[in-house]
Amino acid sequence: MAANPPVGAARGRDKARMTRILPALALAIIAGAATAQESESRRPLDEILVTAEKRSLFLQDTPAAVTAIERETFTVRGITTLADVQNLVPSVRLQKESASTEIYIRGVGSTLDLPMIEPPNAYNINGVYVPREVTSASLVEIERMEFLPGPQGTLYGRGAIGGVVNTITVRPTDRFETRATVEAGNYAHLRATVSQNIPLGDSAALRASLSYYERDGYLESGADSADDFAGFLALETAPSDSVNLHVWGHFESRDGFAANLLSKGNFTNPKSQAFPNRDPWDDRLEGPLAVFATLGPIDAQERDWETALLGAEFNWDINDDLALTYIPSYLDFEWRQGYWLTHKNGDFGQTIDQATHELRFAYDGGGRLTWLSGLYAYEIETTGQLFIQFGPDELFPGSPTGAWLNASDVRDHRLRGTAVFGELRYALADDWRLVVGGRFSDDRRRANGFQPDIIVEPAVDEDPVALFTGEAPPTWSNNESWTNVDWKLGVEFDAAEETLVYATTQTGFQPGTFDVFPDSVTKASELLSFTVGARTRLAGGRLVFNNEVFYYLYDNLLTQAFDAATGTNFLTSADTRIWGLQSDIAYAPARLENTQFSFSLGYLDARYDDFLEDSLDVFNDNEMQNAPEWTATLGIVHDWLLPAGAYLRADLSSRYESGFWGNFSHSPGMYQARYTKTDVAVTWHSGDGRWSAGLWARNLENSDVQSAAATGNPLTDPGPGAPFLEAPRTYGLRVTLNLL
Repeated sequence: MAANPPVGAARGRDKARMTRILPALALAIIAGAATAQESESRRPLDEILVTAEKRSLFLQDTPAAVTAIERETFTVRGITTLADVQNLVPSVRLQKESASTEIYIRGVGSTLDLPMIEPPNAYNINGVYVPREVTSASLVEIERMEFLPGPQGTLYGRGAIGGVVNTITVRPTDRFETRATVEAGNYAHLRATVSQNIPLGDSAALRASLSYYERDGYLESGADSADDFAGFLALETAPSDSVNLHVWGHFESRDGFAANLLSKGNFTNPKSQAFPNRDPWDDRLEGPLAVFATLGPIDAQERDWETALLGAEFNWDINDDLALTYIPSYLDFEWRQGYWLTHKNGDFGQTIDQATHELRFAYDGGGRLTWLSGLYAYEIETTGQLFIQFGPDELFPGSPTGAWLNASDVRDHRLRGTAVFGELRYALADDWRLVVGGRFSDDRRRANGFQPDIIVEPAVDEDPVALFTGEAPPTWSNNESWTNVDWKLGVEFDAAEETLVYATTQTGFQPGTFDVFPDSVTKASELLSFTVGARTRLAGGRLVFNNEVFYYLYDNLLTQAFDAATGTNFLTSADTRIWGLQSDIAYAPARLENTQFSFSLGYLDARYDDFLEDSLDVFNDNEMQNAPEWTATLGIVHDWLLPAGAYLRADLSSRYESGFWGNFSHSPGMYQARYTKTDVAVTWHSGDGRWSAGLWARNLENSDVQSAAATGNPLTDPGPGAPFLEAPRTYGLRVTLNLL
């Protein structure tokens, strides 16, 4: 029993092909909505529609190493956050870091979690760019997630210098449907989700979802707990065959503790200095860490998040050849954090207001030429971050007597950007196509605030927190603008009926920012990529074999270093070079009709070439941080057919990563040893499609993996690690009711 397509989804020139594929897609993505006999013979491996290039293409027709994950996978594996997807995506690291998820694509990423620094990989929800802080949002009503590696400057602009992650939500359909899911697991894991789809006449539909999630912390202290409530609402209407409007909103409130392990001393444990000779999930802090035992949980941070994200998509088929799309959005985000300190309680937080607008035209007259062009406008305002650390000298050996204080208050930060972009594709011959794209962008940044970064001596009878809660005038102010032209040049060749060969060179750009101590402006980042790949189908579509080789020149990668003379951190940059390859295989054997295999292998050589600061040249040729040389993923899906149309599905995915460093200087204890993590799910589906129940488990090996890490306190020599850790072994039971 397949769900109907979204209201007004099949329109214009794509109607014929969409009509052919939509029933198959529905069978693939609606968990429990089809029998095994229907689902496992359901479609060729490549027939997945993606929108990575801002046009609907089948996955195998996309000239890039795009990875697409569909709705059913999220459902059966209990995936609820972006970080949970890592096992399924080759050459990508998705690591949880406190209030956000850091995205590394082929070695390109950033650990700089500062209000005036945007990450180098774009995260979009329904075509709307969202800042780093929203990457950790709960995944509610997800239809599909797409990973597009490499710079995407022409179509996505600033912030997509390393790649793009697109999340697409479920759209309302023209049938009445109720869906409810309850799951429970270890660490007091409890999640309940209910969604309702309501048709509103012949041309409109409404979809609403609510989700509640809670669990205890993974550490014995209770840190890293979660308490989350999220909602999703979508309205879709098609008043005519040529007009479609989709309006949606995501709302979330989250409480909990985020925690990392702060270690001290010069440990050389190859796993991580944070947990030498002990279970990393046992934070009793024995041996060299005993100094912390009397101080309570280390770096335990009580945090509250509030998110409201509104978006819309208006589509108008002006005629058979020309279509208009307009996507506006608004984001209101706030988080506050109570920081655990030895003697004082600090408090800091951040508010974000963001608005975006994108207007584009797409032309396809059925001839040799197709094109897409558009306008883009973006504004984000960030205010009010305050960070304080205050403690006795025994906590940080080597520090001056008394206590130390480091604070940063960004009173007002605003980034405005506008752009005009376009991309055209011209068929030179029946089997050759030329692709040309460009984007002109103008970004303007201004900010003010203060950062006194001072040492508080015992003789100073002053409350450090009170020093920075008043209306003190700004100690720094900056205003800067950047203009840039990104370009793309590529060729596509249909080497055979089932083989697409492509070669592309393109650029990516990210404007500079401000370093408040010292007061300075950083250089803009630029990336030039060269990519050659081939996408091939064999055995009647049962075997898919895709390969891509890439080479990147990345100038002015922003990073943070420590100035021992002044005792402060400062922003700097480095030129890097990155090259590698990625191979992906998917196979559905004819003799194993109900089985599908997938395998990917990624190789990466990512190194720093030249640091801007001469004092950092000793780190030239170091491996880039969070860039494992080898990654491999394995997936197996198998269905057992049962009486009355029921079936049992087993779903396994495993990921291997070779060892990698957590910082550019390769500090002791900042090395993550090679590891393997395996996830598995077994789900029973009833023959009528109404019920499903199953078991899931993640990280079966219980591998201790460093999720993110920062060089330790700058006053400590040689700089210990302060890592966040990925989840240990987790497991649970899930029951779903689907009423049509």
